[in-house]
Amino acid sequence: MLCFYQGTYGERIQQSLESIGRIVKHVDRAIVIVDETVTEEQKQQLQDIGCEVYFAPWQDSMVKMRNQALDKIQTNDWVITSDPDEFFNEDFCNDVRKIIAKAETSPIDVILINSHDTTTGADGKTSTNASDFYKNLIYRKRAGTHYEGVGQKEVHETLIIPGMQQQAKIDRRYWYEHRKYWHEVWERAARNSFIGGGGNNVGTRNPSWKPLRDICDGLGLTTWPLAREYFRKGNIDPRLKEWLWENRFEGFDFDHEEMEFGRWYFEYLHPEEAGPWAPVTDVKVGSPPEVMGFVEDTYMKVLGRHADQPGKEMYTAAILRGKLKREDLPELLKKSPEFLEKAGPTENVKLQVPVDVNIRVTEAIIIEALGRSKTWAITIKPRLDVGMFFELALGPREKWEEFLSWFYKNQPGPQEVLKELKRMLKCQR
Repeated sequence: MLCFYQGTYGERIQQSLESIGRIVKHVDRAIVIVDETVTEEQKQQLQDIGCEVYFAPWQDSMVKMRNQALDKIQTNDWVITSDPDEFFNEDFCNDVRKIIAKAETSPIDVILINSHDTTTGADGKTSTNASDFYKNLIYRKRAGTHYEGVGQKEVHETLIIPGMQQQAKIDRRYWYEHRKYWHEVWERAARNSFIGGGGNNVGTRNPSWKPLRDICDGLGLTTWPLAREYFRKGNIDPRLKEWLWENRFEGFDFDHEEMEFGRWYFEYLHPEEAGPWAPVTDVKVGSPPEVMGFVEDTYMKVLGRHADQPGKEMYTAAILRGKLKREDLPELLKKSPEFLEKAGPTENVKLQVPVDVNIRVTEAIIIEALGRSKTWAITIKPRLDVGMFFELALGPREKWEEFLSWFYKNQPGPQEVLKELKRMLKCQR
């Protein structure tokens, strides 16, 4: 079956109705997980457009919410998911069954879809751009498929598919729109800082996180919804204002999100309380935060995802210590198995190779591998056979080389190729 799921809450119901409304008629099931902020009327609205609605209390965990939805989907079903502010384009919705049917013919378990980011600024102007980021919003639920938290907490998550075979990027004419408002970006930074310490859920690795949670716990703000409402009302505890003051400095990772926490409160929610508060945004080129930002940007450009914490820290340290040049990082990431897999389809061919092979492959091994490869038999070999046919037909080797030189120089179309081959073959008579 083809199943869609989404987790939502009261403030996002209108977005959910629009985003789910686009895809619901194209899938077999639409599953929605709602928390305690969703009213009975809102639940009915979701049911009216064809959703199965299930309640689960919010536990400051994206992981638990997503896994609760996955529990209601059968093994081997295909899963499509989105957040309330993510909207699949019309072409994708119309063609989704064709897309899945094609994936069924190959060992693909994850389909990556391109993101178009739409951002509305404080001046009300909206800008949209097609990013280089592809997100794993379509996948096959294998036995044991689940989400796990990244780092110490569960505000960010990673998809785990045991025995996953391949993942593939979908054609760029299929995409989803990620809508965000300037102040929502700041609010999410505050959420990330509160729940997981910011960054990739760094938790106690952020020295500012425990002091924040100690203050909030003492005020009874034990979950993000409670804390969110408290900050929105204003006149917060002086200790929290002091915490926002101490963490107003731009940096990278959790420093940046803590600075945006302050911007959310003092610049968006309650500018009347800001007083002398202002973010300090200067970051020196070559400083640890600046280098870490470069590493994160490079991961996004090359691999299409946020950097994992160990990789981010390792490459940052290597650049800062002079063991790695900045310009070498993109090429290094392009050599990774992840990049090679995303760059194009791969095929695993089982071979028994001597253990003492010195990372060299003999001609016999190559031939054996090709003989077992479906890609070779179905795709590569026919192309070589056709090329060899024309090479032999042209006679002397220099004639073939002449044709190749003409071909690569002119980049001709099919009719031009046929015309040139006909001319050269006629000359052979």
